[in-house]
Amino acid sequence: MVLSPRYLLPVAPANRVLEGVSVALRDGRVASLGPHDEVVANHPRADRVTLDRHLLMPGLVNAHGHLAMTLLRGLGEAQALEAWLAETIWPMEARWIDAEFVRDGTRLAVAEMVACGTTTAADMYYFPETAALVCREAGFRLQAAFPLISQPNPYSTGFDDCLTKGLALRDRFRDDDLVTTCFGPHSAYAVGDEHLRKVATLADEVDADVHIHLHETQAEVDDALRTHGGTWIKVLDVLGLLNEKLQAVHMTALTDAEIELVAERGVRVIHCPHSNMKLTSGVCPVTKLLDAGVTVGLGTDGAASNNGLDLFAEARLASLLAKATAADPSLLPAADMVEMATLGGARALGLAHRIGSIEVGKCADLVAVDVDHPSMQPLHDPHAQLVHAAAGARVTHTFVNGRCVYENGTWPTLDIDETRARAAHWGSRLS
Repeated sequence: MVLSPRYLLPVAPANRVLEGVSVALRDGRVASLGPHDEVVANHPRADRVTLDRHLLMPGLVNAHGHLAMTLLRGLGEAQALEAWLAETIWPMEARWIDAEFVRDGTRLAVAEMVACGTTTAADMYYFPETAALVCREAGFRLQAAFPLISQPNPYSTGFDDCLTKGLALRDRFRDDDLVTTCFGPHSAYAVGDEHLRKVATLADEVDADVHIHLHETQAEVDDALRTHGGTWIKVLDVLGLLNEKLQAVHMTALTDAEIELVAERGVRVIHCPHSNMKLTSGVCPVTKLLDAGVTVGLGTDGAASNNGLDLFAEARLASLLAKATAADPSLLPAADMVEMATLGGARALGLAHRIGSIEVGKCADLVAVDVDHPSMQPLHDPHAQLVHAAAGARVTHTFVNGRCVYENGTWPTLDIDETRARAAHWGSRLS
């Protein structure tokens, strides 16, 4: 296939918009880039897709979420985090979560994400094998962080059961082209020191990443100071988890010294501004982290606390939040946010060698945005329009591994009518 857009935004090696450039795809990867006529001439038998109203860019990377929680969207409105979890989410999960729930909720999430430009997501939820199979069937790229929780839960009897199932998941998808896996301890407070130490040892042995909620609120940090005499970052450092394999989600309560330590250890941070603001969890000091050299990706968190999965909207909110809190409009400019939503997320998940930019040899995870729409015109600054003009609603084509998974309101790899029907079914049951 040859894609010929009006504009191409490769993000790397240069994060600038190009004109008159086509992209040739072969076997799910980017085979070549170059002038339209040259690429077409070099691939005479390829199918050609002309996108003359469009900007073609890398697919977005949603670096943290709980995909099946789309079915809990809108529950527990106006509650703070602790009450939201204890009074709404945990009771609902204990009553309803099973493999069927995860299957239907994950399909709904994938349908939503591909329609607004996301081609990869990190999922941290129960029954990860079910979510992985759904995503593989839909042609969607997934990092499955298998849950590790000490207390009995809808998925397991406790930590050891979680671990056994998680390692089996890792073996099952070891060589899968779309699904990668990592350890997913829910949080330091939900696992315990002994189990966290075990995670550190095993993750090192099998060379796997660890995805964890960390320093989500100041109250969480205060609890650690009372129970451990130090913050959870200090605890993880002692236990051997604070390293370049750690994907730390939220990170709203950080001292300057902790930022320096995180940077020194090579920890990757995932920023979820919408969820953090909605639950009043705090504000991640993104600009300080970036200034310190920390890799930062973007995540939507679950739809139960967002309530959407539009990463373009997340990029906009992250940019505005940084500007407003520091009273400095120069912070997190649109070009930086486009990179954070694509290559930054890929780096945060350890996948930058495969995705996040349009470069020869990388996976053909691509998104076409209709920039002729009135809301996108005039196109003085394409980066600004992508971030600040609801670009998620202007996505017309989404490709994962060169396969079209969304095109102009259709989902070629999903039964969208069945997906909607199952969502309505769960809406009735949970109500």
